[in-house]
Amino acid sequence: MEESIDVKKYMRKSKKRHQSSVSRKIVYGIAFFLFVIYTAIILYFFLYGILISLKADQQTFLDDVLNVSLFSFPSPMNFGNYITAFTEWTAIDGKNSFLMMLWNSIWRTTVSAFLSWFTTALVCYVLVHYKSKFTNALYVIGLFVSMLPLYGGQGAQYRLYSQLGLINSPFIMVVSITLYGTYFFYMYAFWKGISHSYAEAASIDGANHYQILFRVMLPQVLPSIIALFVMQFITAWNDYESTAAYMTDYPNLAYGTYAYGEISGYQGNVPAYFAGVILSLIPVLVLFIAFQNTIMEKVYFGGLKG
Repeated sequence: MEESIDVKKYMRKSKKRHQSSVSRKIVYGIAFFLFVIYTAIILYFFLYGILISLKADQQTFLDDVLNVSLFSFPSPMNFGNYITAFTEWTAIDGKNSFLMMLWNSIWRTTVSAFLSWFTTALVCYVLVHYKSKFTNALYVIGLFVSMLPLYGGQGAQYRLYSQLGLINSPFIMVVSITLYGTYFFYMYAFWKGISHSYAEAASIDGANHYQILFRVMLPQVLPSIIALFVMQFITAWNDYESTAAYMTDYPNLAYGTYAYGEISGYQGNVPAYFAGVILSLIPVLVLFIAFQNTIMEKVYFGGLKG
């Protein structure tokens, strides 16, 4: 009798597992289908830009527009547009070449992304592992600031930067040091996932606060934080608004794209313009490909070994 009851229970559990497995497969299948469509749309625009960048010249581009054959495969392919992009984009202000804007993009993006990423990581570490009324108050303020939409402050911000002498100055990078950065909640969650017992064990062994942070705690959360740094880097790479407002003497490639397209009113060589856009995308694409596993994968942390 008892064996019969156990068999029935086993059959019910097996049926539930099978139903759950089918439901999961359906959900995963739908999600996969949607992501495939999204990926196809993104790749379509990349291919569209590459095809235009290979058009023979501006007149060929205009003829294709009139003949409604803009997406046609160019024959012959004109790779010289990628060389022309250097001279076309230089003519924007007459003094900053494509390579100079590339260098400005590299150093400005690296410095601003690192300062924002590192300071936010340190702030969240203190808020998580040094509990007090003061840190609790800072966390509550951080929640409020992160959720509060702020509009119309750019005029006052420009006036402040101007009075501090930061307009068109490399020292404007210091404004990337913020108490609550872009990925405040992510950083806080990462540190929250690290047991404070590691710090306590290191403290018993004689480690000071800095050794605990940089040699014990930071290495455990570093893969996740690097993923956020890469995302912050890509965001900063594509930022042209701050250049247009504060750093016109140090234009980056994003500003070069904006200036050639908007300021010139697309009156220049459109194939060369798209060639320059494709070139400006290569560094961030390489960076993303190099760190795609770090960005996508989940990082799990084990327990303590006594």
